[in-house]
Amino acid sequence: MNNSIWSKLFGNASPRQVRVRALVDFSVANLVLIVAAVLRLAIRGELDFADPVNQLASKITVTYLVHAGWFALSAGALLTWAGIYRPLPSSRIGQRLVHISKACGIGMAAHLVIGSIWQGRVGPTLEVAVPAWSLLGVSIFAVRYSSMSLTSHYRVVPRKPRSSVLSDKVEDVLVVGGAGYIGSILTKQLLDKGYRVRVLDMGMFGHESLQSLAGHPRLEIMSGDFRNVEDIVRALRNIDAVVHLAAIVGDPACALDKDATIAVNYAAARMMAQLARADGISRFVFASTCSVYGASEDIRTEESDLNPVSLYATTKIDAERALLETADDIFQPTILRFATAYGWSFRPRFDLVANLFSAQAVTEKHIRIINGEQWRPFVHTVDIARACVMAVEAPLEKVGCEVFNVGDHTQNYTLQQLGQIVAECQPDTFVEEITNNDDPRNYRVDFSKIQRVLGFRASIDLHEGVREMVEAVRAGKVINWQDPVYSNLKTLQQGGPNILQFERARSEEELRETKRFLSRAA
Repeated sequence: MNNSIWSKLFGNASPRQVRVRALVDFSVANLVLIVAAVLRLAIRGELDFADPVNQLASKITVTYLVHAGWFALSAGALLTWAGIYRPLPSSRIGQRLVHISKACGIGMAAHLVIGSIWQGRVGPTLEVAVPAWSLLGVSIFAVRYSSMSLTSHYRVVPRKPRSSVLSDKVEDVLVVGGAGYIGSILTKQLLDKGYRVRVLDMGMFGHESLQSLAGHPRLEIMSGDFRNVEDIVRALRNIDAVVHLAAIVGDPACALDKDATIAVNYAAARMMAQLARADGISRFVFASTCSVYGASEDIRTEESDLNPVSLYATTKIDAERALLETADDIFQPTILRFATAYGWSFRPRFDLVANLFSAQAVTEKHIRIINGEQWRPFVHTVDIARACVMAVEAPLEKVGCEVFNVGDHTQNYTLQQLGQIVAECQPDTFVEEITNNDDPRNYRVDFSKIQRVLGFRASIDLHEGVREMVEAVRAGKVINWQDPVYSNLKTLQQGGPNILQFERARSEEELRETKRFLSRAA
């Protein structure tokens, strides 16, 4: 089967995963058909438990064999067509239910037609087809999403023997996405603190952001794809801690290709965590977002209900859950939910609201605020990187399997207040306010947990950050802030290095061989 057909039917599932799940579904199909046969006999009054066992079994077998030929095969074909062997995060469970229901509905109709023609009567076929396909739909859905499901216990890689003692010693840090908006600043901060840093970055925006660090004796820049198993395995070798920043970031960018967004923000992050776990790495800092809180009038804490209103937020929630479910006595991930970022970076961005307003104020003397009464929490790039470093350095008993909002309570602002700050920094700016329903996000966030546990407070406030961006644009630090390279959305729209084209993950068998090779080479 060629890659395009495989990808369409099975996504990034490995051949072994598909085989095992198909075998389970085939077994389920045969079991429900037997149950349907028993029900048919019971409805017709032919099920007499006083009969000898062999006679009772014979009655059931006759009914089963009449239908088994097309039922199991057509069930497998229809379920494959429905796409249930493609990995899918829990956020799209409703979509999966619809697909299963549609497949079973088509199967039931086809069964009735074929069975009626074969037997010459509708009744006998109806008595089997309706319960069989109904039970199949319920059973397949239950197998997929029950806490006892085989798939809920799937492991991408075998776990190698590890020490049962947690170690707080960190010398080598892998930064996934280390050439990006936050990653380039984090890389420099880690180097300044004496760590050896390995950057894994596919170079979607180039590696110019790390140019000032080129040749640093403790920096290794690895150009690779964090969706590729071999690249991940190489990148994780001899690493003590991972900071995973790589993602398709921002609601508009994520909306371009939903399947691609899920593959990057959820599936690839999950695979990275599982491989780190298999390597015995305890520290895994994952970049999430305060957008998971969506729309709320209350101030949100880490324990608040999540209310995502975008695919970006939904994939981050699913990735958080996958990482925390992967945790054990050794692997202890830390989830950092970043507030809305702003500020200068070695890889600048002007698709973030504070940075965008700052650039527009300087060059156009006009900013447009949409739904100015909505709240957002803000945090500077430098402080986001600081929070990542603090999570890497903190004792594991403090940060292991914990979720932290990253920001400062003093930087919860409405968009209208943001506009006023920008106008103060660029006084001749005309501020236009409009209202629509395009973006329902509205949330304020409590940051007391990270302050209490890690002693984190923002070192830069929004006024300073806006002035920084205004002065950067005035000084010509960027030739054209509207260049697509400064926008995630525009870069993706222009097809930045095939970011929306995905290779399937290597099969579990191939990965096991790679791990064995690395073990022998160590």
